[in-house]
Amino acid sequence: MQTITITGYLSRDAESSETQKGDKVTRWNVPVKQGFGDSEQTNWFRVSIWGKRADFAARARKGEFVTVTGDLTIGDYQGKPQYEIRANDFQSVRTAPREGAGSDTGAQQQANHQQSGFADDLDDDCPFISATGLF
Repeated sequence: MQTITITGYLSRDAESSETQKGDKVTRWNVPVKQGFGDSEQTNWFRVSIWGKRADFAARARKGEFVTVTGDLTIGDYQGKPQYEIRANDFQSVRTAPREGAGSDTGAQQQANHQQSGFADDLDDDCPFISATGLF
């Protein structure tokens, strides 16, 4: 087996199920882009998470950024490679919705952020932090 680590945004909500023996499994699809320009291509990875971690993984939603580490299996379907990962570990980072994907616009998020009082606590001499985030 080969071990692989990938990062990417979930292409759809997680799907959970149970085997006949009662084992829980959650599945995701994660596209990963390689290359750039004319040589850019997207590889799709089918990820399965088993056991207790499957409950946590079931909360993941489309557009969420994840890092997955697991055992890679490469199959073949109609002449194309099929990449499958049985996850040993994963991390989910809930990110702000992409433009047009969520209910809050960037202006609304900034207004909410400033209302929280965080902007008042910043030291103007700190070069890497601003009221809207890093840099």
